[in-house]
Amino acid sequence: MLIRLTYLSRATRDMSLQDIQDILTVARDNNQSIDVCGMLCYDQRYFLQTLEGEREEVNELFLDIADDPRHDDVVIVSYEYIDATTFGAWDMGFAPASDEFYALLSEVGQNTFDPREFSPEQALSFLSKLSKQ
Repeated sequence: MLIRLTYLSRATRDMSLQDIQDILTVARDNNQSIDVCGMLCYDQRYFLQTLEGEREEVNELFLDIADDPRHDDVVIVSYEYIDATTFGAWDMGFAPASDEFYALLSEVGQNTFDPREFSPEQALSFLSKLSKQ
C-alpha cells in the first residue's frame, strides 16, 4: 500500500546551506535504500516535506524524522493512500527559496512561507509545482 505523508516543522535554529545539504545527503541515501521518494523545502526556519512509499517504510521514516533534534513543532498536514507517487523521480527533491519559489507561493495564495497557513491541498500543490522547477 502506497501512502503520501506531508508534514511541516520548525527548525530549532537557522539552517545553513551546509546543514540542508547534510540533511539531503542522508535522506537521499536512506530513501533510495527503502524505496521512498519525496520533496522538501525550507525557508523562514520552516520545513515542508512530503514522503511517498510503502506505508510501513514511510511510517518508520517519519517517526525517525520526528525525533530529529534539528526541528520541533512537527505537524502532519496530510496522510493519504495513493495509487502512484507524484515525486517518484526524486529520492528527495529540494527547492530552496528563489524567485520561482515565491512566485509559486503566490499561486497558492500565500505571500510568505509559513506552511502552517497551507491547506493540505495547497501544501501538496506547492511541493508538486516546486518539484517541476
